[in-house]
Amino acid sequence: MENHLPRMRLRSAVTPEEKEKNSQKKLKINKETLPFINFQGKIEYHTDLIGCAMACDLLIKMVEESNDTMIMGFDMEWPFSFQTGPGKTALIQISPNLEVSYLLHVSELKKLPVGLCTLLAHPKVRITGNNIKNDVRKLARDFHLTDVEKIIDNCIDCGVFANEVLPLTQRWSLEKLVQSVLGMRINKDKKVRMSKWGVIPLSKHQKSYAATDTYASLKVFLQLKLLQKDPSSIENLPIIAF
Repeated sequence: MENHLPRMRLRSAVTPEEKEKNSQKKLKINKETLPFINFQGKIEYHTDLIGCAMACDLLIKMVEESNDTMIMGFDMEWPFSFQTGPGKTALIQISPNLEVSYLLHVSELKKLPVGLCTLLAHPKVRITGNNIKNDVRKLARDFHLTDVEKIIDNCIDCGVFANEVLPLTQRWSLEKLVQSVLGMRINKDKKVRMSKWGVIPLSKHQKSYAATDTYASLKVFLQLKLLQKDPSSIENLPIIAF
């Protein structure tokens, strides 16, 4: 993988004229006909400080042994109440590749493993996800992290990247990115999305939901990189009727 990666505003791979031309000549596809994306790889689930720290140390080792910058899918979950609003970050998901997802259940931790901050701020790491910078800022508030700007600098927002590459410009959700970039659907079951993320252990459905989110984020980024290298292939993307 190339070391030249998006960190700031990117030059659009498609001109405004091409965007208009591409959007006019395509037929819209009903999103309900798309197949679901679902993570089928290995889930590494950790619930205590030692387990989370060891997982981060392993990821750091992977990074330092890699010859290239590593792109990792990243996401977080937290409980939400209509009375009190969003709760403290309960789960951190990291996908270093498309085969494994690390679920760090930090809901009962008073502080994060030092290795996690080291990993996220590592100069050979980029983390990607939708609205990812706001997630990192929330993590910093919840756990009183310092020097969070180093982590912010390593963030690649999939939505921002998509607006530079695709013949569409909009405010993206992960759900819409998966549909437009991958031609698939992601399960955003409200019962799971609004479930009690702070309770240990997570259910099988929660683990699958969480792992699929970071897997999808990474897969979207990798596909966008391919489209950026070959803009002509953008013409093969479907236009989804949202």
